[in-house]
Amino acid sequence: MLYYRNNIGETISLLETLISFKHIPVVFSSSCASYGVPDRLPISEHHPQRPINTYGYSKLVVEQMLKDLDAAHNLCSVSLRYFNAAGADPEAEIGEAHESETHLIPLVLARRP
Repeated sequence: MLYYRNNIGETISLLETLISFKHIPVVFSSSCASYGVPDRLPISEHHPQRPINTYGYSKLVVEQMLKDLDAAHNLCSVSLRYFNAAGADPEAEIGEAHESETHLIPLVLARRP
Protein backbone atom coordinates (compact mmCIF):
# COMPACT_ATOMS: atom_id res chain seq x y z
CA MET A 1 0.00 0.00 0.00
CA LEU A 2 2.92 2.37 0.61
CA TYR A 3 3.79 2.70 -3.10
CA TYR A 4 0.13 3.34 -3.93
CA ARG A 5 -0.15 5.99 -1.22
CA ASN A 6 3.14 7.75 -1.99
CA ASN A 7 3.45 7.40 -5.74
CA ILE A 8 -0.23 7.68 -6.70
CA GLY A 9 -2.16 9.23 -3.81
CA GLU A 10 0.30 11.98 -2.96
CA THR A 11 0.88 12.71 -6.64
CA ILE A 12 -2.86 13.22 -7.12
CA SER A 13 -2.81 15.85 -4.36
CA LEU A 14 0.17 17.59 -5.93
CA LEU A 15 -1.31 17.54 -9.43
CA GLU A 16 -4.62 18.97 -8.20
CA THR A 17 -2.68 21.89 -6.74
CA LEU A 18 -0.63 22.39 -9.91
CA ILE A 19 -3.76 22.43 -12.07
CA SER A 20 -5.27 25.15 -9.88
CA PHE A 21 -2.19 27.34 -10.55
CA LYS A 22 -2.29 26.69 -14.32
CA HIS A 23 0.67 26.15 -16.63
CA ILE A 24 3.23 24.83 -14.15
CA PRO A 25 5.11 22.09 -16.04
CA VAL A 26 5.92 18.80 -14.32
CA VAL A 27 9.14 16.79 -14.44
CA PHE A 28 8.21 13.35 -13.11
CA SER A 29 10.85 11.01 -11.74
CA SER A 30 9.51 7.72 -13.05
CA SER A 31 11.36 4.41 -13.29
CA CYS A 32 12.43 1.82 -15.82
CA ALA A 33 10.63 -0.61 -13.51
CA SER A 34 7.56 0.43 -15.52
CA TYR A 35 8.89 -1.67 -18.42
CA GLY A 36 8.98 -4.95 -16.51
CA VAL A 37 10.88 -7.77 -18.24
CA PRO A 38 12.13 -6.37 -21.56
CA ASP A 39 11.32 -7.98 -24.90
CA ARG A 40 14.64 -6.75 -26.29
CA LEU A 41 17.73 -4.78 -25.35
CA PRO A 42 18.51 -2.00 -25.38
CA ILE A 43 15.13 -0.73 -24.20
CA SER A 44 13.79 2.29 -26.08
CA GLU A 45 11.30 4.70 -24.55
CA HIS A 46 8.68 3.20 -26.90
CA HIS A 47 9.11 -0.29 -25.45
CA PRO A 48 5.84 -1.72 -24.05
CA GLN A 49 5.37 -0.96 -20.37
CA ARG A 50 4.35 -4.09 -18.44
CA PRO A 51 5.53 -3.66 -14.84
CA ILE A 52 6.01 -6.79 -12.74
CA ASN A 53 5.83 -5.17 -9.30
CA THR A 54 3.81 -2.59 -7.38
CA TYR A 55 6.55 0.04 -7.58
CA GLY A 56 6.74 -0.10 -11.38
CA TYR A 57 2.96 -0.19 -11.70
CA SER A 58 2.53 2.87 -9.46
CA LYS A 59 5.00 4.81 -11.60
CA LEU A 60 3.16 3.77 -14.77
CA VAL A 61 -0.17 4.94 -13.29
CA VAL A 62 1.29 8.38 -12.61
CA GLU A 63 2.71 8.58 -16.15
CA GLN A 64 -0.77 7.84 -17.50
CA MET A 65 -2.35 10.40 -15.17
CA LEU A 66 0.06 13.01 -16.51
CA LYS A 67 -0.91 12.19 -20.11
CA ASP A 68 -4.60 12.43 -19.21
CA LEU A 69 -4.12 15.76 -17.41
CA ASP A 70 -2.23 17.16 -20.38
CA ALA A 71 -5.22 16.33 -22.61
CA ALA A 72 -7.80 17.60 -20.11
CA HIS A 73 -6.00 20.61 -18.55
CA ASN A 74 -2.96 21.35 -20.75
CA LEU A 75 -0.68 20.26 -17.90
CA CYS A 76 2.68 19.81 -19.65
CA SER A 77 4.95 17.10 -18.29
CA VAL A 78 7.89 14.86 -19.00
CA SER A 79 8.56 11.49 -17.37
CA LEU A 80 12.18 10.46 -16.85
CA ARG A 81 12.70 6.70 -16.50
CA TYR A 82 15.87 5.88 -14.62
CA PHE A 83 17.85 2.65 -14.48
CA ASN A 84 19.12 2.26 -10.91
CA ALA A 85 20.28 5.86 -10.40
CA ALA A 86 21.24 5.19 -6.77
CA GLY A 87 23.32 2.01 -7.09
CA ALA A 88 23.55 -0.84 -4.59
CA ASP A 89 22.56 -0.84 -0.94
CA PRO A 90 25.43 -0.94 1.62
CA GLU A 91 25.04 -4.71 2.21
CA ALA A 92 25.15 -5.35 -1.58
CA GLU A 93 21.88 -7.28 -1.41
CA ILE A 94 20.24 -5.33 -4.26
CA GLY A 95 21.48 -3.23 -7.15
CA GLU A 96 24.93 -3.06 -8.64
CA ALA A 97 28.21 -2.33 -6.87
CA HIS A 98 31.00 -0.58 -8.75
CA GLU A 99 34.63 -0.16 -7.77
CA SER A 100 34.70 3.09 -9.66
CA GLU A 101 31.23 4.57 -9.11
CA THR A 102 29.13 5.42 -12.16
CA HIS A 103 25.70 6.01 -10.59
CA LEU A 104 24.44 9.60 -10.58
CA ILE A 105 23.21 9.97 -6.99
CA PRO A 106 26.31 8.57 -5.22
CA LEU A 107 28.55 10.71 -7.44
CA VAL A 108 26.59 13.87 -6.61
CA LEU A 109 26.58 13.08 -2.89
CA ALA A 110 30.32 12.38 -2.90
CA ARG A 111 30.95 15.92 -4.17
CA ARG A 112 29.13 17.60 -1.29
CA PRO A 113 31.31 19.91 0.83
